[in-house]
Amino acid sequence: MIDTPFGANQSSAFGFSGHRADPTLVLTIGALGVVFGDIGTSPLYAFRVALQASGSAGQSAVFGVLSLILWALILVVTIKYLFWILRVDNAGEGGILALAALLRLDRRHEMKPRTVFLLAVALAGGALLFGDAVLTPAISVLSAVEGLGEITSSLNHLIVPVALAIVVGLFAVQFLGTGRIGKAFGPIMLAWFAMLAVSGIIQIAKVPEVLVAVSPSYAIVLLVDHPAIAAAICGAVFLAVTGGEALYADLGQFGRTAINRAWLYIAFPALALNYFGQGALVLSGRVTGSTFYSLFGPSVLPIAVALATLASIIASQAVITGIASLASQSMRLDFLPSMRIQYFSPTNPHDLLTPAVNTLVGVCTALVVITFRSSDALSNAYGIAVAGAMLSTTILYLAYRLTKRGKGLWRVVSISITTAFLLGDLAFVTANFGKLEAGGLLPVALAVAVTFLAVSWRFGQLRMARLQEGEEQGLRDYLKGCANRPATTTRSAVFLVRRGANIPRTLVEMTDLAETRFARTVLVSVRTRAIPRVSQEDRIQLTQIRDDLTRIVVNVGYLQRINLPSLIAGELQGLGADPEETVYIVGLERPISPSIFSKPLGLLLFAYAAMARLALRPSDRFNLPPTRTLEVGMPRYL
Repeated sequence: MIDTPFGANQSSAFGFSGHRADPTLVLTIGALGVVFGDIGTSPLYAFRVALQASGSAGQSAVFGVLSLILWALILVVTIKYLFWILRVDNAGEGGILALAALLRLDRRHEMKPRTVFLLAVALAGGALLFGDAVLTPAISVLSAVEGLGEITSSLNHLIVPVALAIVVGLFAVQFLGTGRIGKAFGPIMLAWFAMLAVSGIIQIAKVPEVLVAVSPSYAIVLLVDHPAIAAAICGAVFLAVTGGEALYADLGQFGRTAINRAWLYIAFPALALNYFGQGALVLSGRVTGSTFYSLFGPSVLPIAVALATLASIIASQAVITGIASLASQSMRLDFLPSMRIQYFSPTNPHDLLTPAVNTLVGVCTALVVITFRSSDALSNAYGIAVAGAMLSTTILYLAYRLTKRGKGLWRVVSISITTAFLLGDLAFVTANFGKLEAGGLLPVALAVAVTFLAVSWRFGQLRMARLQEGEEQGLRDYLKGCANRPATTTRSAVFLVRRGANIPRTLVEMTDLAETRFARTVLVSVRTRAIPRVSQEDRIQLTQIRDDLTRIVVNVGYLQRINLPSLIAGELQGLGADPEETVYIVGLERPISPSIFSKPLGLLLFAYAAMARLALRPSDRFNLPPTRTLEVGMPRYL
């Protein structure tokens, strides 16, 4: 049978007992680490970089930057995501791929202009998150470890080696599973947010006039008075909200209630207090280096550096786990080729590892640390990927709103509000354009590479499907041709069939070329539906074609694992076949691409053929028994 549906016991996924603790409280604390790890470490660098972008440390610049950061947190995170975007989910799941599934962008044969555009937006948004997964661990760890230089300048030469060691170790431990690490996420981040709040309050108490920056007028004045650098300032301020997309992506893991409480009661107040505390410190003229680490005295500074390092590791871990889950869902929805996935928990969909993706992202992150060497240098590359991903989410969200029927006032209001958020996202994306020449091309290049691979895979799959349709034998013709042929073996056989196919090429070749006819033939198709999980009663659809020929369609959600022999064991028994003796026949079609320049889309076909050869074989993907599986190889010229 299929593994327990993910999300069945959310609190247990983090090592808490749901019997003695309030489940909502448990999830709220857990959300602090997984959902708010990235945005929670933004005070390490966001205010400093934004103030540098303003070109001044005077009172008007400090008030303006603080006002911009505060209202960015309110408008983007609180109102847009918590109170608006999170209202739409796919059976409890959120994120770019959840919206893509709601819009049915996983349909292969629907190529209308609207669908193609939205599919491109979804692929670009997901690809940008891959770029963010490379940069987030690098900038978070570097900004935390730079505290060593604040303790004593003699440790400056250790910053890059220590950061590199942490990054390499972080990606290496993924192969051991992250379940045990996850138990400490929430409590550590709770301590981190408490330190942010207390350190900020102490400085605000010394310079209380900094609180006037709560007024949005200071933000407007700063931008109006400095139009030439307004885009640079907004691009820097965006660093304070870069973790906002995680709120939607982790919706299914924690739920709206826990995410809302964690943000409104803990994360947002702590972040606001710390940013204003940094501003108060600048106004007092007591900044000696980093505006964040200057908040702490010499005796407390080592503790602050240690806790900041732990928080940055947690923020990085949350991003790494999230990108593994995104890669897994992309494979299920056929946006990327199948790769090996290692699961560590039967209940938590995010506790998994895609070894190939983890290794690639880890190598890229290590190279980024070695190349940029400081959080200030890396800040120019950071933010543009998340800005693009946020824009993609808003476009897909607006498209979903437009598909809802009705012409009432609420529909007009909802579309108008979403359009306003879309304009805001466009402003942030435009503001980040200035970062392209100073490092911003890195995440864009990574996103372009991932998008190219996804488009190549999608195009190649469509090409293969059309070629197969032209060669497949119709059911009536097959039945007519083998009507009087006796069975040559007493065994039963399961033939894997692509979705929508009639008679697979492997069955025809086994019957005609190998002259093998099984006592019972079962045609099985696995269909990944655009919902996270499929209930037990909806998983199997059985059609009896004739006494010795049956078709079975297995429906699974994009968050469920597939053990095909266990899934169909009951149906095989009901048909009179022994599940332990049944043979599985799988067609392995080897795509052979034309020359790269021989066709207009030759490069896409070449990339598809390369990925198809490296993709996980169906026998491994569906957990077929190796001693009873026959793989029939067949060339396919594209």
